[in-house]
Amino acid sequence: MWPDNERALSLFRLVGTRWRIPPMGGVPIGLSWSDMYPLMDRLGLDADEWNGLHGDLMTMEAAALDTMQEFAPKS
Repeated sequence: MWPDNERALSLFRLVGTRWRIPPMGGVPIGLSWSDMYPLMDRLGLDADEWNGLHGDLMTMEAAALDTMQEFAPKS
């Protein structure tokens, strides 16, 4: 892992249980960003670092959603 990605990966692992699930169950629809933002704010990042971390996490979220959708049971 590149050192530049360590912070994003650590935070992504920390919020592994913070996925939004549709009311009737199924594949998650995204991360609960209202839970993520306070954790990101506690890191004391400047605006550019915060925006970079946010972008990294959005990229990881999209990749995780694609993978979960790919392996979800087909109805």
